[in-house]
Amino acid sequence: MIKIKYCLLLLIFAVSFLAKADLRPSYLKVSLSASKTKFTTTELVQINVTLTNGDDKSHSILVPGRQYQGMKLIYFSWYKVDEKNFYTEVHRDSRIISMDTSVKGYIHFNRLDSNESTTIPFFFNDTKNAQKHINSNYEIPKLPPGNYKIIAWYYPWDEEHAKYAFNKYDWEGQDENPDKNPELLDLSESGTQSTYFDVEILEQAEIDTPNFTNSCEKACKLCRTIEHENWKRTKGIIRRDSKDYEENNLGKNTKGTWQKAHRNIAFLGDNPDAILASLPAFLSREIIFQNKNGIHYFGLTWQLGKISRVGSRINTVLYMIGIKRIRIKDSNVNYSKLKYLRRIGI
Repeated sequence: MIKIKYCLLLLIFAVSFLAKADLRPSYLKVSLSASKTKFTTTELVQINVTLTNGDDKSHSILVPGRQYQGMKLIYFSWYKVDEKNFYTEVHRDSRIISMDTSVKGYIHFNRLDSNESTTIPFFFNDTKNAQKHINSNYEIPKLPPGNYKIIAWYYPWDEEHAKYAFNKYDWEGQDENPDKNPELLDLSESGTQSTYFDVEILEQAEIDTPNFTNSCEKACKLCRTIEHENWKRTKGIIRRDSKDYEENNLGKNTKGTWQKAHRNIAFLGDNPDAILASLPAFLSREIIFQNKNGIHYFGLTWQLGKISRVGSRINTVLYMIGIKRIRIKDSNVNYSKLKYLRRIGI
């Protein structure tokens, strides 16, 4: 009897020791969302992955960016749950990026303030763009109809730049580098993952009706130009709606209606972390359109600030002849104009 109690005490101690690996919190939070959770294995489906900095200070993280070769930074597992609430992994994505190109590409750094998030869209079964964009290099697995749960895995350690974004610690919670950089976010050697996300695979596709409640109105001019792929008019509408830099139309608290929810805009990328202070500066954002013909990747580029060549030359001449009190206006720091709307991809 004494031996049994002794063995039980040893077992309890061992379990509590092994559990220490789970006690270290992960400050990089991963979550999944989708406007459509019921679909067939052949439909084009958008699933969003949101990364949140849960620490109390700012940190940089890695996001897929323009990856064309190597290993996927984010990949997915699919689970089946039986009546006894037992989870069985029935599919896991291959992490190998399969694209027909010799271009290596690159990941992006994204700096997040405390509790700030960034969202990355993934387009499953987007065969038109699968060989051009990492976000479309995913497929819905050929699983039988039924209910499933998805997990998104975030694993940056194959990237050579991961050491500039994260401090690695092992399964026991021990830091790999005792002299770690306090400015970097701590991350397990196994990466991190989202919570489970519920989806249902259907045998037959449901009729997809536009949701005008949570997006723009039915007669939205911007969405009409996207539906007809009149990209020149699309550019014109966005340019007119984002010309006032003082109103912060390019920022997060925008008054520009083009940045509101639109049924034909699948995704609008974040503003860059910083832009050059010298004039003129340029700001670029990714925008992804969707219509009956599929997904369309574009880049938006604004010119911020303007230098007047004539005014600048006059001021130079006045300065050279000794007239310093008179100065012609030669710049406009509040100038903002959309210069380019271009397709992006290899």
